[in-house]
Amino acid sequence: MTVARRILGEPLLHFLVAGVVIFTAYSILDRSTVSDDKHSIEVGKGQLSQLVESFTRTWQRPPTEAELRGLIDGYVKEEVFYREGQEMGLDQDDTIFRRRMQQKLEFLLEPSAEELTPRSGELEAYFNEHSGRYDRPMKLAFQQLFFSSTSPGDHGEMAARAALSNLRSGLHDDKQPTPGDATTLPLEMPLTDTKEIAAVFGHDFVVGAATGAVGQWSEPVRSSYGVHLVFLDQKTATEIPALVDVQDEVQLDWENDRRKEITDRRYAEMKSRYEITITWPASEAAALISTSGVE
Repeated sequence: MTVARRILGEPLLHFLVAGVVIFTAYSILDRSTVSDDKHSIEVGKGQLSQLVESFTRTWQRPPTEAELRGLIDGYVKEEVFYREGQEMGLDQDDTIFRRRMQQKLEFLLEPSAEELTPRSGELEAYFNEHSGRYDRPMKLAFQQLFFSSTSPGDHGEMAARAALSNLRSGLHDDKQPTPGDATTLPLEMPLTDTKEIAAVFGHDFVVGAATGAVGQWSEPVRSSYGVHLVFLDQKTATEIPALVDVQDEVQLDWENDRRKEITDRRYAEMKSRYEITITWPASEAAALISTSGVE
């Protein structure tokens, strides 16, 4: 009994048993394409299934016998090149190889469809937390006259104010030349999202134009181009939508945020297994300390 206990307690025996279990499970799964002999390539049921599944997903039909043989030939060629390249050390310090490996691992870190399916109430909570993201901005429809100006009170702004006075008093009519300077900016805009308007005229222009009254010429509005007189044809208020109106957009954003959260966490867990040491060159370290204000 003592001998048996001693044998059962032997760490080497535990190691051998664990090895047998792992080897047996590995063989049953048949996921490997490589035997113990590094010059032997085996295409097992698992690999065949992967080849067929990949082909079927791409072409929406299973491969013919000839196509399957071609897939197998392609896989064997890839495997031969891969192993020969490893033996020649071509995978060492190869940026393309390292990036490809990173891409494969990032793919493996991707969350499952179940993890990217919001639970009851989760989408509503996300929408409430980020509600401002889905507001529909104010829209403006307007006409504008442009006056070249570089600073407040200069000739361009004075010309704009004189033109505004004539427009408001009715002294200007269609028979007179249109006041203002030539510009490549659009003279009219249909009802347009203020974000789009800002992309053309700039944020300051939108702020100034939006304060004007519909059906009237505004006070001079300054932009990075110069000064403008703006006649508002139409203005709509900012809309705050209900979740049902933007559900697809909200779900897409939730999935993107959730995906990043999961992949970041998995990478952090993987990274935590490594001790990372950075040795800066003396000159670079001094510059970093100087710019960061570290004493």
